Amino acid sequence: MTEVWKSRKVLVAGGAGLIGSYLVEHLLRDGASVRVADNLDSGTLDNLGDNAKSVDFVQVDLRDPAGCSKATEGMDTAFDLAARTVGIGYSSTHHGEMLYDSLAISLNLMESARRAGVQRYLVTSSSCVYPDVSPIPTPESAAEVNNPEGPNAGYGWAKRMAEFQGMYYAKEYGMDVSIVRLVNAYGPRYHWSHGEPHVIPALIRRLLKREDPLLIWGSGRQTRSFIHAYDIAMLMKLIVERNPGPKPVNIGQPEDTAIVDLVSHLTSIAGYNGNVFYDHSKPEGPARKCLDLSLQSKLLPDFRPSISLREGLEQTYEAGKAFFSAGS
Repeated sequence: MTEVWKSRKVLVAGGAGLIGSYLVEHLLRDGASVRVADNLDSGTLDNLGDNAKSVDFVQVDLRDPAGCSKATEGMDTAFDLAARTVGIGYSSTHHGEMLYDSLAISLNLMESARRAGVQRYLVTSSSCVYPDVSPIPTPESAAEVNNPEGPNAGYGWAKRMAEFQGMYYAKEYGMDVSIVRLVNAYGPRYHWSHGEPHVIPALIRRLLKREDPLLIWGSGRQTRSFIHAYDIAMLMKLIVERNPGPKPVNIGQPEDTAIVDLVSHLTSIAGYNGNVFYDHSKPEGPARKCLDLSLQSKLLPDFRPSISLREGLEQTYEAGKAFFSAGS
């Protein structure tokens, strides 16, 4: 436990979601008084478990300024984890919708936080701000030279604008703003009823249906740096503790995994012996996503992920199995 959070009044926007619910756990354990603001579109109170009794929960639409005002009132710290997040199949054809929804949340929530006197604020950004032609591993400076990645351009622009808002508010209003960019978070608290799932829950859903052949979008050669939501939430908390200022910081773990290897892990966990088909006509996103974590290592030299990929995939598979077995 760290004394930083003791008795602090902390808002976790999106706190019933995949990452936010783990952040709530970390903060409560460290003695914070936590409010969760969520519209429950992609989160659930079940993710909070017994912690639901220990938080002040407000169900609001954070695209609405009035909802943001209700969420930020009386808080001294805020973590913005609220966003419209969907799989690449939907995101790549709905750029305007993705831009509007995520940017409306960011703009309204930070402005409400400023008006409410919130002093410390975390902007949650994404590796989607990086151009398709970024160097690998990708340093934070790569976002300054070109447009966000094509398949997620609308979402990427929304996150890039949220970063600028954080930088400007820190300079103009004196808010202690931190900015993190993260990559592929996963875990058992995924919103399993989501209509456009990300790669890991999408694969688990197909495996549970025993699809044969198992259809994989893209070549399978594309790589991603997967990290458990528990560890991403811990990184967010630690970054705000260290308070590096409004300079974007890549957070995650350094190893990237090819989709073909991810499929191998999941088929092994599921006991699947059917055929696997890679559909090259489907979008697969950038060939590789691997962030340069030099700045994270400098700020948090002792951090190590606590959950391995295999262990995390086993947790996630079992959660998906339980959800669909229950007929949800």
